[in-house]
Amino acid sequence: MKNHNLEVETQVLGNCISSKDIFLKVLDKGIEPEDFYSTNNQKLFYSLIECFSMKGTTDIITFYYFLEKHEVQRTYATNILTETINFSDITPYLNELLNLRMVRERIKFAKDIQSGVISTDEEIQRRLESIDFIKSKVGNDNTITTLDKVKIVDIYTMEKIPTGFKEIDDKLLGFVTGSLSIITGYNANGKSTLINQMCIAESISRGYKVFAYSPELTNSNLKSWLYPTIADADHFITKFYNGNKYKALGNVGIKYIDNWIKDKLFIYTDDSITSSEKQLMQDMNRLAQQGVKVFIIDNLMKIELEDERKDKLTAQKKFVNNLKNFARKYAAIVHLVAHLKKPEKGESKISKFDIAGSGDITNLADYVISISRVSKEDRDKNPILKDSVIKVMKDRIKGNGEFAVTLSYDTTRKRFYSNNLELNKEYGYINNLELVQVEMGENL
Repeated sequence: MKNHNLEVETQVLGNCISSKDIFLKVLDKGIEPEDFYSTNNQKLFYSLIECFSMKGTTDIITFYYFLEKHEVQRTYATNILTETINFSDITPYLNELLNLRMVRERIKFAKDIQSGVISTDEEIQRRLESIDFIKSKVGNDNTITTLDKVKIVDIYTMEKIPTGFKEIDDKLLGFVTGSLSIITGYNANGKSTLINQMCIAESISRGYKVFAYSPELTNSNLKSWLYPTIADADHFITKFYNGNKYKALGNVGIKYIDNWIKDKLFIYTDDSITSSEKQLMQDMNRLAQQGVKVFIIDNLMKIELEDERKDKLTAQKKFVNNLKNFARKYAAIVHLVAHLKKPEKGESKISKFDIAGSGDITNLADYVISISRVSKEDRDKNPILKDSVIKVMKDRIKGNGEFAVTLSYDTTRKRFYSNNLELNKEYGYINNLELVQVEMGENL
């Protein structure tokens, strides 16, 4: 097991010598001489600390005196400087330094127990707390600032992806990048259709790449359900079954959407889909680095969470928090589908407290949205209701209270809509001004 990296140590020390600001950041991080594996590097870092505490500088000329005092050759520091690449953000190197220190401490801890050097419960606890303290520094910059250095956020100018529904976007304005949304609803109430339309089609039409994780659907199922949502009305054809007439998406439309979507929507192959939280997060990080901005996870219950057997609710909180940190890190939007608890008899209204699992699922989210089908009984009581109700139960970004909109549903187009503009919206998979003739027969 790798327990040190001299290249990382060189880059950290070189940046400390060449930049007082970076050296101060390293100190704020809580880096100590013992975090370095090389004895010479430990002495060099201690010399830097002593030089700065006594002289208020890391200037190389002043620093040389302290190097000699601790019996480190000047040429050693000079060679480090010549190999240094100056970074504006040294944090990843500091995190690696601390991670490697933890590896060394754990190895030493195991050996000391084996050899009998550690024999009491108190000493075991002390060593474990020491390792936990090192771990607490990873990812923590310990940075404190004042509000005069902070920019005011203007929700109206922030980067957002609209939902595509005017009545919702008039209030919500859209999903802000760097945010986490929770989407919920009972089975067969339209969650998948809403995701296809609001999260996939709308995002791709606005130039964003999307990753969709949906282990409950085969890729053929996903395609069969998504493509009609995307398709223009002109690309539906009439078909017959047992003498009955129905509309379906034709091959011309399928061919055009195939060509348009091939570099925009990413999914696992059917034989490689994972249920591992660790693997999923690794793949999401890789895709984010390749420019994917919208991530759909359908659904939370299909993922085998780390430490779930020990404490399911804590494992859910940790995973949702990781998703939120991921969204912020990459200025991405993460849509997580979460199931609802079994409803009380006769109860049909949904609140954010009805989501199954940890209460922190909704606490950590920026948006919480539900969809529910309108029953005949509901419509009899309230004739203005259409086919479905979408309720925004949380909007942390703009601060709206709960609000709901009622939408119609077209079974052929597989679209929710409140007006003809939404029903007939073109998502841009074909430019009608440059439409080419497609020599292709329809398979009826």
